[in-house]
Amino acid sequence: MKNEIKSGAILGYLNIFATIIVTLVYTPIMLNLVGKSEYGLYSLVSSITMYLSVLDMGFGNAMIRFSSKSQAKGEDDSKINGMFLLLYIIIGIVAFIIGIIMVINVDAIFSASLTESELNKAKLLMFIMVLNIALTFPLSTFTSYAMAHEKFKFLKLLALLKTIATPVFTLPLLMIGYKSVAMVLVTVLVSLSINVMIMIYSLLKLRMKIDFKLKSFDTGLFKEISVYSFYIFLNLIVDQIYRNTDQVILGAVSGTIVVTIYSLASQINQMNTLFSTAISGLFLPKITKTLETKDADKKLSNIFIKVSRLQIYVLLLFLTGFIIFGNTFITLWVGKDYIDVYYIVLLLITPSIVPLTQNICISIIQAKNKHKFRSIVYIFVAVLNIIISIPLAKTWGGIGAAIGTALATILGQIIVMNIYYYKVINIDIPTYWKNFTKILLPILIVSIILKYLIANITLGWIKLFIFACIYGIIYLIYIYLLLDKDEKIYINGIIKKVFKA
Repeated sequence: MKNEIKSGAILGYLNIFATIIVTLVYTPIMLNLVGKSEYGLYSLVSSITMYLSVLDMGFGNAMIRFSSKSQAKGEDDSKINGMFLLLYIIIGIVAFIIGIIMVINVDAIFSASLTESELNKAKLLMFIMVLNIALTFPLSTFTSYAMAHEKFKFLKLLALLKTIATPVFTLPLLMIGYKSVAMVLVTVLVSLSINVMIMIYSLLKLRMKIDFKLKSFDTGLFKEISVYSFYIFLNLIVDQIYRNTDQVILGAVSGTIVVTIYSLASQINQMNTLFSTAISGLFLPKITKTLETKDADKKLSNIFIKVSRLQIYVLLLFLTGFIIFGNTFITLWVGKDYIDVYYIVLLLITPSIVPLTQNICISIIQAKNKHKFRSIVYIFVAVLNIIISIPLAKTWGGIGAAIGTALATILGQIIVMNIYYYKVINIDIPTYWKNFTKILLPILIVSIILKYLIANITLGWIKLFIFACIYGIIYLIYIYLLLDKDEKIYINGIIKKVFKA
């Protein structure tokens, strides 16, 4: 089982790097082949249909939890599997009905900003995506079952395959003239193929049993599952609002071209997020164990400070590096017509640095079963984000929408949640801010100075790479000087292992 977890972790990180590489290489090629407007249409429709994913309502996590418990007790889990499969079939039907309603109402929502041709194509794209989501819900039962049985290596390998296969199969079709429809069809077919492979694996290899009878439906267990899933469901809603609402708003008020610009910025922002979540997730077992020890709050604060410092080191390299070289990178990557991407990225990632470096607090409040407040706050802030972003998007397009998101992030995820972490969860937030400002301010000043020093220097890919490497070395030296005793011992140990190898 340890090998499964280790292999799964390695494949998970490989998938992160593969996602980044595919994004960097595939996106400009795809953008060039389909055009700015068509790519924006694809991004817009994807954003809208992704709202249907909230219908999962946290049942996926619940199935993993309850199936794992049943497995540990050596109990027959066929009724649990049957109940979840039935739930997901119902959810799939509901998703399809809602999706069809969305397709029918495309004209009413986007007629002011989209042409008649774009509206018709949007309907076709949306229908295909809706059908995919409706079919995916029942198939996700088998994915949850495989996860409950900790088959991480198999699942992560398929995830990596999906990341690579999608552009490999899409590019030839784009090159011969097919556009957004081809992109959607390939994505859907690859996704469904992966899900069918997981289904076959679960049924044949894991010998999954399903008691698919209405009379076997356990209403008591369903109530228990529903209570467990509720706040996960709220978080799903919030996540979708933060990820997709800005693009939907821009599609309604500004058109597909602005959506394209914002979508590109979101992709870069997502790269930043991937690294943060990868670090914090590793400490959940330690947090759970610490709760059972003496002086748990003090120990949890110490873990939080240590982990947050590590995340600050990583994420500030991304932020300051983008401040200096982001403008040049965007121009080389997708062209000077997309320069607004630079400013949108800065507006998105700058305030998000704080909640991302505090990600471990989510694990702490979940372990303490005090995540209700966070869910409610995030729902409120997500709604506020929509209210603020609509008028700003009408005035300043993508930059306006990003300003709205930034303001909502500062209010909810920084101010309100930091007060909650400090006053209720007993996390040492003042020490966090001392560390944050101590690390941030000097390197931020240096990065702004460097940006203006190289502003008039023409950089190609090679010069950009060399300059970025030089800055990376300067940054690492600066960070090494700031490391505390324990951090230096840890880093020196890694360096010794590397050179010994």
